[in-house]
Amino acid sequence: MYNFGNMKRILIVSGLFCILNNLFAATPVTYDFAVVDGDTLRMDVYMPDGEVKAPRPAVLFAFGSGFINGSRSNPDYACFFDFLADNGIVAVSTDYRTSLSKSDPESLGSVAGFAEALGGAITDAVTDFYTATGYLLANAGSLGIDPSMIIASGSSAGAITAIQAEYGLVNGAVPGGVFPDGFNYAGLMSFAGAAVCSGDSLAWKAAPCPMMLFHGDADRNVPYGTVSAGGVSLCGSKTIAESLAGVKALCEFYTMAGADHSVAVSPMHDKLYTILGFIRHIQNGSLKTSLDAVEFVPGAPTDYETDFSISDFIRANMP
Repeated sequence: MYNFGNMKRILIVSGLFCILNNLFAATPVTYDFAVVDGDTLRMDVYMPDGEVKAPRPAVLFAFGSGFINGSRSNPDYACFFDFLADNGIVAVSTDYRTSLSKSDPESLGSVAGFAEALGGAITDAVTDFYTATGYLLANAGSLGIDPSMIIASGSSAGAITAIQAEYGLVNGAVPGGVFPDGFNYAGLMSFAGAAVCSGDSLAWKAAPCPMMLFHGDADRNVPYGTVSAGGVSLCGSKTIAESLAGVKALCEFYTMAGADHSVAVSPMHDKLYTILGFIRHIQNGSLKTSLDAVEFVPGAPTDYETDFSISDFIRANMP
């Protein structure tokens, strides 16, 4: 039987750890890495303490907030960044364009209008994520980063961005010269993310990098499964995990039963050592098997809703 009392104590201890950690949080160094449409894009780099004796792995993280707003310095992520830095991992929180905020509000009210605007926003965000990746590769020496150990990550819209970036890399959608030949992310960590594809299924031309996916099955902001409109689908973590099995790609998939979109943040507080284990396995080349785990949210009703329409997702994402 699942022990809800133990889970509650773990969450409380984890929350206290994050609060205490934030009192002594490291101050990141901010770098300008691009100017797009007159806006300067920046990244915050959280460096581990101590002398750089060997190149370090890096996590390139994209923030959430529905491609409408959001901030790379959101305090909800501070515990995560500091934890990574404390464990010898360079944490990089990057800007990207939130282009959905510039769309005509009236057009966003229709399924077709929302789908078109969302597609454009994701394209802009992925382009900027690639630019940020290129900056890290070009400055890996001065930042003490191992260019073969850059892990893509993100929350919600940022997770969609990271996954779509990997999908584009594997499927040859990145223009030549953007990255060195043969470049790929060493791994990917998604907190309530999804991928966009034509039709109703993801088609990987080759096995992508190892992935760690967290998602609540009661998420009405980003689909846990798949929603489709106008020949385009938004495929959530369940669909992604199933597609990865088809190409024999390694994946650690964590379903948070009964959880809503809070999973876009919660693992960065209460699953820190699970995340660290994934990163260490990537570093050591010791990740050999996939994992499909279900964890139950304390207090969640047994009859919670999981079947949402495209209209439900549009309403949930509009400010």
